[in-house]
Amino acid sequence: MYPDALSVVLVSASPATIDLVRNACTNGASTTIQFVATADGAAAAQHLSDLNGAVLVLDSDNGIPTPAAIRPLVREDAVAPVVVLTPEFVPEVERELIEAGAADVLPLTELNYGSLRRVLRHALGHHNTQRRVARLTPFDPVTGLMTQTMFWEILALAVRRGQRNRDFFSLLLIDFDWSNLAPDIADQAMPVLFKRFSERIKAVMRASDTVAKFEKSQIIVLAESMPRVEDVQVVAAKILSDITAPSAYGDRYVTVQAAIGIAIYPTSGSNPEDLLVRASDALATSMERTTNRFAFG
Repeated sequence: MYPDALSVVLVSASPATIDLVRNACTNGASTTIQFVATADGAAAAQHLSDLNGAVLVLDSDNGIPTPAAIRPLVREDAVAPVVVLTPEFVPEVERELIEAGAADVLPLTELNYGSLRRVLRHALGHHNTQRRVARLTPFDPVTGLMTQTMFWEILALAVRRGQRNRDFFSLLLIDFDWSNLAPDIADQAMPVLFKRFSERIKAVMRASDTVAKFEKSQIIVLAESMPRVEDVQVVAAKILSDITAPSAYGDRYVTVQAAIGIAIYPTSGSNPEDLLVRASDALATSMERTTNRFAFG
């Protein structure tokens, strides 16, 4: 289903392209496409969150974006689809960009109100379909971990079990700091290492525990029947030790830092939402530390 409102968030440093897209966002009558231009990716992300029916449009004025530059923008948690503007229609370039995850490619030579509106509607429809499929898919295709949607259901069941049996369980929310990765390998290395770390975490946990992919590049663990804080500390320290050990990638070894936020039912919260809030707050605290990077919420 297409939204009634359409919005363009253009990332461009070219005044000429900005004027072209701004002019294409109106048909000369009352029907217009909301338009925002910025040269800053962080500012664009904020606009995308604030607008209805928003599409991120990338200008190729400084060179057509590479597939590696597009992939981080089109992850399953992306809030908006990506459309790339190109100087002219080149089939090979269009194919590469779409294979990398762009929802569509629009040559500037074909830019007008009608073509822009069609491309935006197609991009939003494609994006919404992908998100619906992702919600229905129980396992992440890269790591093989359970998806966030499935995890919420299991967490709700664990809360009900805890209420009935007066049992304890722990949540460990794990996030990664990729800043030590060299820029020339970062985009390619992150999914490989994320999969490797997920396997290491599963190896640390018991078969009865649940390990799932969470928001962005986070992993969350539900450890049932683990009431002692000391036991949770041992597990958290082991996970951090395994993740931060040097990892082989190509012809080099890389090191990635991690942090863990921990919540314990029922002392941290009595429902899934409160538990996740406390784990997230604890994660923020642990990420500020230089050693012993885990904290309880």
